[in-house]
Amino acid sequence: MTADRVTYNVRLGDEWRRVAVALREVDSSFPGKLRRDLREAAKPAAEDAKRNVLALPVHGRKHSGLRGRVARGVTIQAGIARGLGVRIVTGMRDPQEKALPGYLDDKRGWRHPVFGNRHEWVHQSTGGSWFRETIVDHRPQIERDVRQVLDDAAETIAAAGRG
Repeated sequence: MTADRVTYNVRLGDEWRRVAVALREVDSSFPGKLRRDLREAAKPAAEDAKRNVLALPVHGRKHSGLRGRVARGVTIQAGIARGLGVRIVTGMRDPQEKALPGYLDDKRGWRHPVFGNRHEWVHQSTGGSWFRETIVDHRPQIERDVRQVLDDAAETIAAAGRG
C-alpha cells in the first residue's frame, strides 16, 4: 500500500485563534504606534541638541542663520522595516553645507571664509560638542525608554493571546 500524500490536521487551541484575530485588528495600527513611541523616546535628546546648537556663540554683529538651519536639520528616524531602531541625525538641505553640522560639533573648530569672501578667513570654535555629547548624555534614558516601548509591544502581543 503506497500513499501519495499524507495529511495531518492540527487543530490549534482557542488561544491561537484569539491571538490571530487580535493581531489582525492591531496589525494596521501597531507599526505606526511603535514608530511614534520610538520617536517619543528620542525626542528629548533631539530637542536638547537643537537648543544647544542655537545657543552657540555668534561672533560679530552679522550672522548667516547657520545655527538655525542646523537646528532645523536635526531629525529623528524611527523604523521597524529594516530593523527596529531609532536614530537622531543632523543634515543640511544645501549639499554645499552638509559638513557644517560636523564642523560646529568639533571642539577644535574650523577655518572658513567670512561670509564667503575667499580673501578673508577666520578660525571659529564653538567650545564643545552640541550634538554628539548631547546624544551620548541622553543615551541611558533613550535606552530605558526604548526598552519600555518594546516591553509594551510584547505585552500587546501577549494580551492578544490571553483574550
